[in-house]
Amino acid sequence: MGILQDSLEVVKFAAKLANPELIQRVTALNEQVLELSSKNVEFQQRVFELERQLQQSNDKLVLVGEVERKDGFVYVKNDPEPCCPRCFDVDKRLVRIAEMRDKSIVGIQPTCPQCKSAFVRYPQGLSRRNKA
Repeated sequence: MGILQDSLEVVKFAAKLANPELIQRVTALNEQVLELSSKNVEFQQRVFELERQLQQSNDKLVLVGEVERKDGFVYVKNDPEPCCPRCFDVDKRLVRIAEMRDKSIVGIQPTCPQCKSAFVRYPQGLSRRNKA
């Protein structure tokens, strides 16, 4: 805040000189400096937000390059456990499919714990505890 301190010093100096026109001009300058300072803070906040969004987008792009689809399911390369295709397509999130008890049917069914999508087929890589 060196410029604000300097401008206040100029106001004090102008007051010592008892020059009303100089005081008026320096005061107007101080108002402009304060306005620019507040705009600068707004711009810095906006830049921070845009950098955060850019990083999230880059992370999603990297993620897209690390996955592959097999039989309708999403897999991280070199990882045998399946992820939910709906969560990946909609939210670009990798949520592992789990075997969960379904109350509408008897037994366990592959289900996404996040979006609750249930899958009729067992994905490759998921242990099939309840074989038909």
